[in-house]
Amino acid sequence: MIAAAVLAESGTGEEATRLLAGRWDLAAPSHWKAEFSNVVWKAVQLKRIAAEETDAIITRVSALPIESVDVAELWRGAVTRAIAAGHPAYETLFVELAIRLKTQVASFDGSFRRKFPSIVTRPAELLGSKLTG
Repeated sequence: MIAAAVLAESGTGEEATRLLAGRWDLAAPSHWKAEFSNVVWKAVQLKRIAAEETDAIITRVSALPIESVDVAELWRGAVTRAIAAGHPAYETLFVELAIRLKTQVASFDGSFRRKFPSIVTRPAELLGSKLTG
């Protein structure tokens, strides 16, 4: 979601940018920085961005008000949820955190949303609830 906004991805960038611009208490398992780093690397490999842009991108993302929660606080529950759902644990870490915080996960990943429909939703749905709720 963060990558979609920061890298202005076609079809998802605008929606993600609107979500990040809102007044949300953002939190993520601390491994989100490793995942984001990999997305940036891949964008350079695919020539979607220039290598010279990476420092500015990382600086911009570092300034986002995202509380990073240590994976060690979440992994037991995340692994249990991953096994039960047949879904990768690196994503169920987000689910575990959302459940603990009594909130939702914003994601464009359709299979992730189908596995955890009460927890994982599209950013547009969260934006709609914020506007109407």
